[in-house]
Amino acid sequence: MKRLIVFALMSVSAGAIAQTLPFELEANRKPQTVTHGSVLIQGGRILTGTHGNLENMDVLIVNGKIAKVGRGLKAPSGVTVINATGKVVAPGIVDGHSHRAADGTNEGADSITAEVRMADVLNTSALSVWQALASGHTTALILHGSANCIGGQSVVIKYKYQRPSSEAIVADAPRMIKFALGENVTRKSDGNTARFPRTRMGQEAVFRRGFTDAKSYMAAWDAYTARKTTKPPRRDLRLETLADILRGKIWVQCHSYRSDEILMMVRLSQEFGFKIGAMQHALESYKVAPELAKAGVGVSIFEDSWSFKAEGYDSIPFAAAINMRAGVNVSINTDGVSGTTALNIDAAKTMRYGGLTEQQALQTITINPAKELGVDHRTGSIDVGKDGDVVIWDGHPLSVYSKCAMTLIEGEVFFERHDAFGVDARSMVKTVLDKKVFYGEQAIPAHSRSYAIVDATIHPVSSPVIERGTVVIRDGKISAVGAQVAIPSDCREINGRGMHVYPGFIDGYSTIGLREIGPVNAMIDDNELGQTQADLDAQSAIWVESAHFGPARYNGVTNAFTGPAAGQISGQGAVINTDGYTTEQFGVKRKAALIVNMAGGFGRSFEFDLCDGAVDASMLLGLGGDAGGRTDQLTRAQLEQYYDMLGGAQGFGQGFGDPGPSDSSVSGYFDRAIKYIATKKEKPETPIDLGLEAMIPYVKGERLVLINCRSASAVRTSVEFIKKYKLKGAICGASESWKEAKLLKDNHIPVIIFPAGKSTLSANTTDQSWDPYDTPYAAAGWLERAGVKFCFASGAGDAVMNLPVRVGQSCAYGLTQEGAIKALTQSAAEIFGVQDKLGTLEVGKMANLVVTDGDPFELTSNYRYVFIDGQPRPLVSKHTLLRDKYMNRK
Repeated sequence: MKRLIVFALMSVSAGAIAQTLPFELEANRKPQTVTHGSVLIQGGRILTGTHGNLENMDVLIVNGKIAKVGRGLKAPSGVTVINATGKVVAPGIVDGHSHRAADGTNEGADSITAEVRMADVLNTSALSVWQALASGHTTALILHGSANCIGGQSVVIKYKYQRPSSEAIVADAPRMIKFALGENVTRKSDGNTARFPRTRMGQEAVFRRGFTDAKSYMAAWDAYTARKTTKPPRRDLRLETLADILRGKIWVQCHSYRSDEILMMVRLSQEFGFKIGAMQHALESYKVAPELAKAGVGVSIFEDSWSFKAEGYDSIPFAAAINMRAGVNVSINTDGVSGTTALNIDAAKTMRYGGLTEQQALQTITINPAKELGVDHRTGSIDVGKDGDVVIWDGHPLSVYSKCAMTLIEGEVFFERHDAFGVDARSMVKTVLDKKVFYGEQAIPAHSRSYAIVDATIHPVSSPVIERGTVVIRDGKISAVGAQVAIPSDCREINGRGMHVYPGFIDGYSTIGLREIGPVNAMIDDNELGQTQADLDAQSAIWVESAHFGPARYNGVTNAFTGPAAGQISGQGAVINTDGYTTEQFGVKRKAALIVNMAGGFGRSFEFDLCDGAVDASMLLGLGGDAGGRTDQLTRAQLEQYYDMLGGAQGFGQGFGDPGPSDSSVSGYFDRAIKYIATKKEKPETPIDLGLEAMIPYVKGERLVLINCRSASAVRTSVEFIKKYKLKGAICGASESWKEAKLLKDNHIPVIIFPAGKSTLSANTTDQSWDPYDTPYAAAGWLERAGVKFCFASGAGDAVMNLPVRVGQSCAYGLTQEGAIKALTQSAAEIFGVQDKLGTLEVGKMANLVVTDGDPFELTSNYRYVFIDGQPRPLVSKHTLLRDKYMNRK
């Protein structure tokens, strides 16, 4: 503990030693409330999960089981009482696909390794287990990885942190095994592997051959048992396991993505008679939903992860609704490795994407996965007789303004919130969801030179909110804003009653339009060779037909900064619209910022490709679910292998965290640029160097220099760099920037940060083991209170669509809603120098604005209209087109 405290102090800058930064030690993770399995939870709003909501009710748990649910219950003698007044009590989250608590994940040498068991490598002391509890998770299926067709035997556990593994295993859960299909098995991204299979045809052959051998093995043993033979067959643990699959003793959980392979596995199960617990991931399951429903096969999906590899390109956030409408049991999973996870918010997205009810959405992470794991008789709903697996929430778990306050497993408290940042008293909380009154896409008004949005609540951002106001748009610009506005006779009016008008949201850093599918090199245009490429111009390479633009608009993002990624000086990014016909129409500010990558921490590429990218890819490396619960403790060689598998182009030699020899070469290039300017002035005949020419406005402080870094020490280095060269600078990434808030404020240096709210893989992981678990969520509020100007970034094209909802989640951890809106609009515009065009609703600015029917962060709200350059844009996308094709398929 002393050593950790010393390390924590060392992380603070010399100028801020007196400042006490929040920290978290193991002692802080120990719950203060002790129940010994018996507890009365009083006065909460109960979400039963299966039979509606109960207001101001009590839940009595006795000896680990739910004994009573009612009002005015009395605690038996000696039973602990928890006051849940003003809080929400819900079933514990069941994660149908996790790799937490595992000291190993893949045995991938052979195509079939059915004899290995995840139960043999459980580690319930892993920090990732506690992080799951902090996210409201109580139960999970701990799966073997997806490196081979038939992997190891998986196990259903309760997240009983630091208890013996034998106590964590759910003894009466069915035995499980991991099957896998698709790219992870064929290893198409690894040109060196010679392991069969390399095709989906080969994958089917592996299963058929394996089960054929298993049937012969079963027949041999049956003959011996019937005394038809005298010599017992040789015992084979692999074939024994396959035989138990055929006997129905082991359920199959099958990693899959494409509809063809999903249907193949369903037909195979019908042919050989084995039971599928769920098709895991199953991103194209919506395309074969009627077949799945008829076969009685459920799916455990990602809600909206897509475009991270070729087989995930047709993943759509409407999949849950399409499947459920067809009668398929649907759950949503994390594929979790470490970090806290926003799986509850993923469940909430099904309300916006498909119109699921509150209870249906909650069921995707409670009773539905419990059914797929065969433990619905024990958990997944608040019912008498079931295990006391419940979560007490500050706020409704399907609201972005919620956080887990306490997690109980079998009536015992395993997580109790420790408010290290002191934000609970000032954070937003919503215990009842806003009424959802609309689902679908609004028909856009006919084309006109001018529009008037009337009788709406106007949020100019730069001035107070205007109730029942009007915004007039003419020739692409805002021509009037106010409560008493004369509407020109030629305006096409839009009734805004009950709606809200905001400036369009701005993504502060992405690769939208430059990177489409990470592992497909032909679709990557953000990584150029070489360490210094200052003259590269991102806007010239924008792919205007990128599928990422449509979902971004659908969720209110009208603008983004997009730029190159490789080397030490990557090139120049551009502020662009998210709609248009040509790269010029997309452009708002060309060459808006120079991108510089400092050493000392991973930046954007690591932050988002690892967390949101190649799902299950880390499992292929056999890295397991932890490395002590922390992905940043993986070795450089492992990480390089990881990135090579994703396609190689974003490798570390040309990526964010390790730009090459040292930061001195970055300084050297700036010095060369300064010398070049002086030489050109003295000797105009000096040969033109386009790279150094591009540096001139940045060295002169005329344009923004955006520095990617991560750690507190890298922030300090970057600040000194900005001061030394008198740059107009901003820090990007810098997940530890909150630790240097005073330094940044004093030097008037803005920050572009990645919001928390991720749900898959390593999700929302802290930089240091002593950082409070909620640091990724609380950091934005910390910066706001310190007076640092900041905006938010998605970091990747496919993630732009989720930026607003992720930002909203920080409001549950101390960020004001006004601060969140400002960061997404005015502050972003000011940082990139486009405040004369974007960021606020003011006369003369570009008419880039959004109209919502409620809180723009909540998933009970919809974006009704999105205007870009003064024209309403259709809210159609690759996602909506696929939805419309498959929603009513019979």
